[in-house]
Amino acid sequence: MGRLCRSVIKSVKQRWKRSSLYLGISLLVLTLLIPMFLTTIGFPEELQIVKGHKQLLEIDFPFPVYIRVDKSEELKINGQQVNDNYFKVDLSNPLAIKSAVLGEIDLEFNLFGVIPIRQATVNVIPQVKVYPGGQSVGIILESKGVLVVKKSYVLGTDNEKYYLANSAGIKVGDRILAVNGQRVEGKKSLSKLINYYGQRQEVLKLKIRRNGSLITKNLEPKKNHSGRYMIGLYIDDGATGVGTMTFYDPQTKMYGALGHMITEPNSRSRMPISEGKIVKADISGIQRGNDTLPGEKLGTFFDNQQIMGKINKNDRFGIYGKLNHTVSNKFFPDPIPVATALQVKRGPAKIYTVVEDDEIEEFQIQIVEVMKQQSPHEKGLVVKITDHELLNKTGGIIQGMSGSPIVQNGKLVGAVTHVFINDSTKGYGVLAEWMIEKAGLIQDKMAQN
Repeated sequence: MGRLCRSVIKSVKQRWKRSSLYLGISLLVLTLLIPMFLTTIGFPEELQIVKGHKQLLEIDFPFPVYIRVDKSEELKINGQQVNDNYFKVDLSNPLAIKSAVLGEIDLEFNLFGVIPIRQATVNVIPQVKVYPGGQSVGIILESKGVLVVKKSYVLGTDNEKYYLANSAGIKVGDRILAVNGQRVEGKKSLSKLINYYGQRQEVLKLKIRRNGSLITKNLEPKKNHSGRYMIGLYIDDGATGVGTMTFYDPQTKMYGALGHMITEPNSRSRMPISEGKIVKADISGIQRGNDTLPGEKLGTFFDNQQIMGKINKNDRFGIYGKLNHTVSNKFFPDPIPVATALQVKRGPAKIYTVVEDDEIEEFQIQIVEVMKQQSPHEKGLVVKITDHELLNKTGGIIQGMSGSPIVQNGKLVGAVTHVFINDSTKGYGVLAEWMIEKAGLIQDKMAQN
């Protein structure tokens, strides 16, 4: 009987150990896998809300979650003050978040009151108000150095063809920054330097930027029939095009436009700028788009035209600078709030753009999808043109429409950026929140508070 009791007790202890082991392993697996799951469903590690405004965070998480904050802050969730004591929330319904103070607040999320699953930072920012744009602008960029766009040859005085640049290993997409230590300002500058050192019979040491790296290439120029020394390259030193202004701030005169970066044509890398400006552009015609070829605004502008403003930054979220004088949009006599990512919803919205002369028009669109973005990314929205008038005129989203402001529920929510190649009625948009941040307006407002 004693042996039987000891056997039963031993068996129970073994089962208990196995159960404890299984429980421990299960908790470990949950601890490791849940953060991955949370990232997949868009459970944020960081989010921005506007001071004094209630905003809804939709997560749709199926388990009970407990929330606390390290130190007492003026933060309310579902109307309840958050402090250093955990309280339970149901994430199958949206969380209503509101704060009366600016700055960063760190939250802790706990599963079942046992497993810490996420730390999230709530950035409380001031309300920024801007005028939506919509104006067509001519964009003129002067870049740093010159860009190699095509390789050629030099026809020497002996009628022989010399492929000097090709033999030296220079590639299309290279950017020539300096010759023998002297900075290249543009096409004329490079031509003068090549001819100068050629006459002196000196080897050219070219400082080149290639795919973000600096390299040096050496070569000897060759005299052509005209008596000038050359190396056999086609080059360019800038970029021009038509885009749309997205917003401007009445206080700082800062503006944002285009909604995407201006890139070099071959490498697709960011075009570095030494100087840039925007000028008034008139739309003289429209080349309609279709499902295989994007359309285009046919804009007219001149280099010596009245300058609207300077370009100080060419960023992956657009171009930015300061206006020389105020501009207007008849649809917005007063500035409107900029929406945070949490405030943008699927559904109807409007865009503002020019399709003829210089008149801004209002058109209906549908926001088809809002990406769950915790930090700046270019493609934050998917939009669809639903306005029959705009579809008849353009076929949908066309080149030159980039930067057209998107307004929903009285707030600036984004800008049109790219068209879908296989469906010209649809395209991507960037969230206005990121453009405002890149323009430095949030930082300015924070400093004022």
